[in-house]
Amino acid sequence: MKKVFSTLAVVCCMVGAFAAQQGNAATTYTYYKVQKGDSFYKIAKKYKTTISTIKTLNKRKSDQIFAGETLKVPVTVKATKTVSTAKPSITAEERKLMAQLVQAETGSSEPFAGKVEVALVILNRVKNPAFPNSIKGVIYQKTKTGYAFVPVKTGKLTRIQPTKQDYAAVDEALALFPKDRRGSLYFYNPKITKDKWILSRPVTIRIGHHVFAK
Repeated sequence: MKKVFSTLAVVCCMVGAFAAQQGNAATTYTYYKVQKGDSFYKIAKKYKTTISTIKTLNKRKSDQIFAGETLKVPVTVKATKTVSTAKPSITAEERKLMAQLVQAETGSSEPFAGKVEVALVILNRVKNPAFPNSIKGVIYQKTKTGYAFVPVKTGKLTRIQPTKQDYAAVDEALALFPKDRRGSLYFYNPKITKDKWILSRPVTIRIGHHVFAK
């Protein structure tokens, strides 16, 4: 799937919107949520950068960081490919998996536009260096609390039968993706979520019961 998407910068959601060219590489920025036991050293090692770089980006002088806070960190990616404006192609298995997640997250209560945006979140994560580089990898991404998407965590995803509308939403997202400028990387129901970090992310659009962010 990585071959389908051009190497880029973004998300995150993680990712900042700035990319600096350095020879044959590009540096973009993502946001890392500090976990218990983290230190500047561990985070710098994880992102292959230096402690001073992270401190400078976040205007820090102290060595103290706290679990739950968000730090801006650099992500360097090769800039040898050109950005493609062609509609990405995916396998039938990937298309079904995306449609299953769209149905699991939106059901029949969300408008079609909301389904499309959920599918775009998956595609945007695939192209973002802060996330796995395949559709299956993104959907089944593991986190410290289980999985990135609740339907996967609960086991509901495998029991889902997507509708024609869910498949149509995936196809629409694939058609829109090359020119998608919102870059949504997350979505949540503001009436349900209490996570301060996700609530702090820049909002890209509100559709139905969901808020999309990056």
